[in-house]
Amino acid sequence: MLASPLVTGDGQLVNVGEVHFNEELAAPQALGVMRFSHTSDALRGLVRDLRDRAARDSLPLQRFMEISGRSGHSRIGLDVRLTGEPPEVSDSQRTVDARVALTALNAVLAESLADLRCLCDAGGVDFGRLFIPRGPALGRDEIEEALDRGWLLLPERHRIDADGVMEIPLLNMRYVLSSRLLGVGRNFAEMLVKGKHGLTIFQSLSPAGLPPTLAAKEFLVGAMHIALGPFVALIERQTSSPDVFHLASRLLDGVRTTGITTPRQVELYNGGEEAVPTEGLAVRLRLYPADVRLAGLVERVLPPGRARNVLAAGVDFADLTGVFDPAVARGLLDEITAGPDEGGSYGRIFMPGRMLAIPWEQEEGVWLQEFQWRLVYEYARGNIPEGVLVGEEIPKRLRPFLEGLRYVGGEQDLSKVFVAEALPPVDTLRVLKRNGIGVVAARGMGCAVGEHCRLPHFRMDQTLYEELVRLENEGMRFYLLLEYNGHAQVREFFRGLWVTRQGKERLPRVHTTMAMFGSSCDVLGPVLEAPITEFLRKLRDHPRLGEGFAVAHGSGPGVMQTVDNAAAALGIYRMGVGINAEEIGQKTNFEPEAVAQFTNLAMNTRQDILDRRSVFKVFNLGGYGTSYEVNMALTFMKIGQCLPAPYIFVDPVGLGPGGEPFWRQTLNQFRTLSSDLSGGGHDLGPLGPRWIVNCCHEVTSYEQGYDVIAAFLDDPAAYWRQREIPLEKVRQARDNLHRAGMPIPPCIDEALGEEA
Repeated sequence: MLASPLVTGDGQLVNVGEVHFNEELAAPQALGVMRFSHTSDALRGLVRDLRDRAARDSLPLQRFMEISGRSGHSRIGLDVRLTGEPPEVSDSQRTVDARVALTALNAVLAESLADLRCLCDAGGVDFGRLFIPRGPALGRDEIEEALDRGWLLLPERHRIDADGVMEIPLLNMRYVLSSRLLGVGRNFAEMLVKGKHGLTIFQSLSPAGLPPTLAAKEFLVGAMHIALGPFVALIERQTSSPDVFHLASRLLDGVRTTGITTPRQVELYNGGEEAVPTEGLAVRLRLYPADVRLAGLVERVLPPGRARNVLAAGVDFADLTGVFDPAVARGLLDEITAGPDEGGSYGRIFMPGRMLAIPWEQEEGVWLQEFQWRLVYEYARGNIPEGVLVGEEIPKRLRPFLEGLRYVGGEQDLSKVFVAEALPPVDTLRVLKRNGIGVVAARGMGCAVGEHCRLPHFRMDQTLYEELVRLENEGMRFYLLLEYNGHAQVREFFRGLWVTRQGKERLPRVHTTMAMFGSSCDVLGPVLEAPITEFLRKLRDHPRLGEGFAVAHGSGPGVMQTVDNAAAALGIYRMGVGINAEEIGQKTNFEPEAVAQFTNLAMNTRQDILDRRSVFKVFNLGGYGTSYEVNMALTFMKIGQCLPAPYIFVDPVGLGPGGEPFWRQTLNQFRTLSSDLSGGGHDLGPLGPRWIVNCCHEVTSYEQGYDVIAAFLDDPAAYWRQREIPLEKVRQARDNLHRAGMPIPPCIDEALGEEA
């Protein structure tokens, strides 16, 4: 049976000697000591035995163990290697001291070793792990079995030799540093302490891609693709070129190195005397089995039948931590209070093996918000040691959560979590993002100063919503624990909506949404319930819709609640997008799979979401709010932010003057403004395009409304021709919505293709 390697936690660089010049590498170099503290008896015994064996058999120490440096340090060109001198092992101090050589291989950072020496004098710096194989690496047969099982994904271009060594060529990608930014203040020191999380504002992809050659004595940060399941991989020091070697960040952890499309940085140096072509340059890796703990985790996050898909997308934060379980979310927030007078803490920051408690910031008994935000900044930047808990100091109930953070896949930027009673302001969210915090969890949005805050405080303004959308697109995750009326649920901000776990799974399959607008008066419910239910059932069963069909509404009572109840009973996906209607006595519905709730002043933002997400609009019987929604929806279509498609105006009762349809006068006004107008001796022409009104359908039953929508679904191109809708307007709207990240129904693209 193959044995898993022993991998320690980070050791600290506690001593750096004088800087000398390595002639062979043409780079500055210093010797130092890396200390592994609080080590186990097993580790110390193994290191001592291997050290003695290397000495007895006159073999290099590197045959038995390796240093794997931190990714952030290698990505700026700091390399660390064992010198080969025997490590010192102390049972009384429970330490292992390894002698290392530090080399600055990036000419951009000429003073990096001197700066590093100053940091070590001020206190140790985490610098790398000890990797000790306890058995052979996997052979080619085992690797091919893992590929067949979906527990390992490799790019199309790869090679596996008879000994199980994998070769993966470089992608056409290169990362570059801003030397000017690194030269500002404490930026370099901050990056050294934080590793790759401190690199986000200093390092970026070069638009030029890989250079054709890697010059002699030149450093390069490139990338490759790989996704690991229950394995660890060690990148060989030597690459496919005898002159090019990989820097110290050589260990790829199992599970967390998931997401085949995520670039994995590789750090290379050409130590030869000639330039080396980058075309075909490949890194070499060996695969080892994971330990028992990781193998147990794999059973949960890589279940049979889904392993390949999970490995391709990256193991998700929620799958690892169970944050959608209200009990888990409560545990993260259990000592967080809503105000300083209630005791407890303002917030927490969680990261693998460590947590920080952020106190309430008060002066003379008064809470000062600006000071609180500044305190959050400093904790996020790691500048305040107070309140930091590690090891046995961490409450036992939270240790499994922190352990799970080690294995988040994809970009691996979701391993630092900020929690508080309410989301902080947008400026603070940006600071958290810049400092490597990828997840924010809270109970709500917060309240205005002096406002009595009742849970769930869920309202967003336009600024906060736009920032959440931007940060989500950049990879951040946001979760809310909502508790009300004896119910509890956790929602994630996903594609612009707060979704349940089931809602997140289903939303990517939704391609056609219908918005249902109508009165908040409950008196209409008994009149409309049966016909609305049958209307939705027939749409759900249309062959072009099925599980791709969703209904959106305004999260209120009356017609909105009737629509929601009917859709829920039929298994139709529901989106509730509302405003703070409780101010006018209306209760908000938090039951739909996807919701968003706005302040009243963000009414246009709310309407924007409803209109752009929906293809079809149905205007049921309604009052002032519904009339506003009619005008907004038609305006959105006119400016190319909604697809030209049927807008249904339905009145099954005949509530208009003299028993006429309720919406007739409204539609007549739109027909008037889109006609040739003249008066007072002036010929004005139409004030709006006629084709907009041509999309408006007055019906006296939901069955008639279904017939209009079904005919459109069956042949959109015929509908556009009959309604004299210019195809350039359809394409313009389709392209605008596509750029905004809105799903486009397949029938739209098909119809445009037929007309092309």
